[in-house]
Amino acid sequence: VSGINTVPLDLPDEYSLIYKNPLRGWRHLRRIRKFIDNLSAGDFVCYFPHTYSEFANLAAAHPRCKGYSLMEEGLWSYFSVEGVNEVVPPAILGWKQRLLSQALYMGRFKDRYFCRNDYLYAYATSDQAFPGFARKVVLEDRFPMAGNAGCEQSCLARKVIVLDSVVETRVVGEADFLAGFDRLLDTMAERLRGGEAIYIKRHPYQYVKRGFSDRLIEHIRQKFPAHEVREFGGDVSMEQMALSGDVEFYLNVSSVSIYASRLGAKVYSYARTIGAQSPEFMGRLERLPQVFRDSVEFI
Repeated sequence: VSGINTVPLDLPDEYSLIYKNPLRGWRHLRRIRKFIDNLSAGDFVCYFPHTYSEFANLAAAHPRCKGYSLMEEGLWSYFSVEGVNEVVPPAILGWKQRLLSQALYMGRFKDRYFCRNDYLYAYATSDQAFPGFARKVVLEDRFPMAGNAGCEQSCLARKVIVLDSVVETRVVGEADFLAGFDRLLDTMAERLRGGEAIYIKRHPYQYVKRGFSDRLIEHIRQKFPAHEVREFGGDVSMEQMALSGDVEFYLNVSSVSIYASRLGAKVYSYARTIGAQSPEFMGRLERLPQVFRDSVEFI
């Protein structure tokens, strides 16, 4: 973004290591402190999508941090505080870890909650987001087309498959996912026009762990040999694409559905076809906020 400095956050969580190797733990802690000090020489306020990460907790506890605010990001933003902490249970330290944190790190490493109540403000794009949050600020949706990376290609898209990482994160087994995914492809086969291209957008995590998504994209190509399968880069915005109003998105579970449907695009979900193979996943699906179910048409 013009006029705004960006710095990559190359600081992986080390919670599993800080109690096994205190020397490494202190090096990691000093690295984070140095990173924060280099970002700001004075007092600062943080803006986080959630507070579950190690960095978020350490940054918020920095002596010059004057507080933090939450930003809408993903489906979790449509849960209550209690609801999201049920979906992502807190990481509570055991008594040994708590003792070691106090003795070795002056108590800097604490219990982690995906969402806490000590935020300054919660910034949302609609009244439906952050239900029950007392200090919510609703902002206007802004998705300017100018400067959209890859727009020349994305503006031509009509049928877009938005992938997610449920297999990579072991929420659903590969066989169960593929059984449900093939139902999606059968539906698309009935809707595709002659020569129409199929567009693919990977989940961000699938750029880190590419194996399954590579196989999945090849599976799509084999399923539709007469159609070109094109992949979008990670910098292409699905929300900006939805502004054309003539796009069909096909996805499992994704916050793209909320914004795309709000902007006039058609959104279809194959989540229930996966749930038919995996009762555990169906249970997760039923716990999702109603705003997701309202934003899609299930295949």
